[in-house]
Amino acid sequence: MEYVENRERSAEYLRMALALMSQHEATFVPITYALWYEYVSGRSPGLNREIDALLGAGHKIDGPTTGDLYQRHIAELDEQTVQRLNVVFQRLLLELFESTAQTGQHAHHFTARLQQWSRELLEDPSEPLLHQRLSSLLQDTHQMQGSIEALTQRLQASQSEIEELRRELTRVHEEVLTDGLTGLFNRKAFDSQVTVAVSKHSNVLCLLMIDIDHFKRVNDSLGHVFGDRVIRAIGTLLKRAVKGQDSVFRYGGEEFALLLPETTLEGACSVAEHLRAAVARSRIRRLDSDEIVDTITVSIGVACCRAGESATNFIERADRALYQSKANGRNRVTADLPAKQ
Repeated sequence: MEYVENRERSAEYLRMALALMSQHEATFVPITYALWYEYVSGRSPGLNREIDALLGAGHKIDGPTTGDLYQRHIAELDEQTVQRLNVVFQRLLLELFESTAQTGQHAHHFTARLQQWSRELLEDPSEPLLHQRLSSLLQDTHQMQGSIEALTQRLQASQSEIEELRRELTRVHEEVLTDGLTGLFNRKAFDSQVTVAVSKHSNVLCLLMIDIDHFKRVNDSLGHVFGDRVIRAIGTLLKRAVKGQDSVFRYGGEEFALLLPETTLEGACSVAEHLRAAVARSRIRRLDSDEIVDTITVSIGVACCRAGESATNFIERADRALYQSKANGRNRVTADLPAKQ
């Protein structure tokens, strides 16, 4: 979920986003810019589909629609961050407007002077007058060049500040999608990514649902601080195990999820068994003593997405397989197998 565009691509997205902003009814604020930047970059297929549907029906994207789309597809910003970014963004727009207006006035004055000189030279083409007008033309040309250079510098500075705004929005976006305890993607990120993955990978996508066994007992006997330590340790183990397009999430509480695109059910079961065994071998030291805890295990459910299946049904099947593992004694892997014909 990182934003990895180079400067040239980012500048092109900026130009495209600002052009789209001007065609719609929402005010020029950071959230509006972030929405259209996300749209032109194509990173959020769900957002693009919804905007395309609205545009296809002839709707304009107004302020309330922009806020709703941003909240559901990108991130939730706290009010203080919104206010601060609004102030910066509005200042940038005002400075750009003033610089552009000033350059426009200089250009208008320059054009008027040229027209006046043309008329005067037609009426009196004498050498002294020509020399005088050429001297004035050179002076006004220098002034016009200075105005254009000032505008160019202002545009470059504004682009840098807008790029900084984009990075700030990206940071907030990533914070909203990140679990604070483990640093993994959170449930909000999972809900977004699984929908996209199902539409993209269809029946070559597997899901692992992982639950720490007897976690309430761990909390009750060893304390919540140690319980958090267990969650972080397992989160780190899972994060180190994923590669390529695979993604790991803290689904909630003591439960994790792994999305494995381009993976067969057999391959996913192999990954799950490797993770189960790795957790069972783990040793976690208590911070308040030298005690080593070696009784932490996980139960895992595995499902492979079926063609045409909804994300909700896909998750439910993996969840049922997880609870089958728990019902059968825990510390095991259960796969949701296709029904026999």
